[in-house]
Amino acid sequence: SKKTGSRPAFLLAIFMQESGFGKNQGSCYLKNSGDGSGVSSRTGNTVSRVMKPDRDIEPFLGITASVGRDPFKTLVSCPQEVGWGGAMGAAQFIPSTWALYEKLISGALGVASSDPWRARDAFMAAGFLLKDNGARSGSYSAERNAACKYFSGSSCSKSSWAATYGSQVMKKAETIQTAMIDPIENA
Repeated sequence: SKKTGSRPAFLLAIFMQESGFGKNQGSCYLKNSGDGSGVSSRTGNTVSRVMKPDRDIEPFLGITASVGRDPFKTLVSCPQEVGWGGAMGAAQFIPSTWALYEKLISGALGVASSDPWRARDAFMAAGFLLKDNGARSGSYSAERNAACKYFSGSSCSKSSWAATYGSQVMKKAETIQTAMIDPIENA
């Protein structure tokens, strides 16, 4: 929180919303680096749109190589009803976004390479992205809008899906603050 400017309860709410605190880090594998298709880890069925080829495959291959992972045996998110999958780790960053923050994360943590599947790195990355999305002011509307941008790249007013996501995150953040953080801090 001190390094990124993102409030702890808000950051935890993002992780709860994105991956259930890391329990669900994806259920697809990239199998075709040409068209971005893959397979479901649960069924073995072919899944199209696992990763956007012109945006995310090259960064994904670089990220997995830098942390010693096999790109074709590393879980990523499956696509939802619209759009592409390919989100990585507990923070569910798409590879092209992770690549934008990779050096900042490594520098802040004092490590040679950042790893989206390592909780420490994922928390730092999410904190920086939320700060850049406007969450640093700490107001309800700023944090909600930052959550919407985290989810879709758009403000809450531009997408009803994003607005719903933002509201869900803020409810979780309030619960985390009042039921977990405040009691520990005797607030």
